Amino acid sequence: MNKDALECFIKVYEKKSVTSAAKDLFITPQGLSKTIKQLEMDLAAELFYRGPQGMESTECGELLYARAKHLCYLMDDIKKEISIMSGGKGVLNVLATFSTISTVPPDVLFRFTNKYPEFQMRLREFPDEYPLGRIFQEEFDIGIVLGQQDIDNCEYELIQQGEVVVVVSKKHPLAAKDEVSITDLENERIVLKSVGTGKEHTLVDKCLEYGFTPHIVHEYGNVATAHILCEENGYVAVSVDLVEASYNNDKLKIMRLVEKIPHNVYLVSRKRDIQPKSVSFFRDYVKQYINEQK
Repeated sequence: MNKDALECFIKVYEKKSVTSAAKDLFITPQGLSKTIKQLEMDLAAELFYRGPQGMESTECGELLYARAKHLCYLMDDIKKEISIMSGGKGVLNVLATFSTISTVPPDVLFRFTNKYPEFQMRLREFPDEYPLGRIFQEEFDIGIVLGQQDIDNCEYELIQQGEVVVVVSKKHPLAAKDEVSITDLENERIVLKSVGTGKEHTLVDKCLEYGFTPHIVHEYGNVATAHILCEENGYVAVSVDLVEASYNNDKLKIMRLVEKIPHNVYLVSRKRDIQPKSVSFFRDYVKQYINEQK
């Protein structure tokens, strides 16, 4: 059993068709069928049967699929570590969501390779609300994210504490307060940071706990949009203190909530029995930077 065979198995499982899977893998259906058959012989178990919806997995197939991706990740990690030990350059794939840039700026991240020239780093940024689960598992070694994401088989480490704050124009009646309560928002027109599909912002959940549904007029991706809506329309923006610290707008007032709603920054990495050196070094590098800023 090798990685290529496992990747072929995964594709057939997900496509439920040898023909469709072969097309994606750029091989012939006959060649793919032969690979699957050899894998079944190696495991002494049937992995698929032909059902009404196409290729259906057996109980053994379900078990293998639950482990196959993790096995592929481990094989990649072993290859990467051996390459580094033998003098090759390792590539560290790093993900960062937009709002975390205020906590660890890109120039700081790129200085990692100055300290550890034996590693190459590839950095990609994504919106905070982007569904990261599958793309992280398939492409990235470690990420810096705002809030805990729904990414399977990963571990999270808190690196910066943050909390939800309220932003208003200094002309807004709430600006007379130094701190606001959830109940102060009951009759306000609110703009919220977008969250992933099918999810609800933590502030909405908190409002429901207090017996009312907030009047959400807009969900923003860029905090600059929220600031404009506060200034020009008198809306109340719900943001995060870590993000607001990067802006300096003397026409706005930022207020904390009496009812604290955490919104922290985390390092997220795939669970492995042994972490690659590049991931361990990067984690220590980021934490050292955070500690130096305190």
